[in-house]
Amino acid sequence: METIHINTGKSSTINLPSLAMAGYVWNFEVEGKEIISVSEDRSTSLSENLKAGESMAEKFIVQALQPGTAKIVFSQKRSWEQNNTALSIHIFTVIVS
Repeated sequence: METIHINTGKSSTINLPSLAMAGYVWNFEVEGKEIISVSEDRSTSLSENLKAGESMAEKFIVQALQPGTAKIVFSQKRSWEQNNTALSIHIFTVIVS
C-alpha cells in the first residue's frame, strides 16, 4: 500500500504499468468520493522512448476535494474473462490536508 499526500484543491498523478496490448486494463474503486475524485488521463501521446512491443503507463489524476483520508484500489483485469481475477492490484491511501 502506498500513501499519497495532497493539499486541498491540488492534484497528483498515479502512473501504473500498462498491459493494454494484452487486454489488461486498470479499473479503480474509490472509498471516500467526497474527499477525492479520480479520472484517467487519456491525453498522453506516444512516447519516443518506447521500444517495439512495450506499452505506455496508464495515468490517473487524483484531485483533492476536501481534507480527509481516502483509499483507491486499482485492479488490472481483462473485461471479457469469466473468472475476472485481477492480474495485479495496487492500493493507495490518499491523505488530503
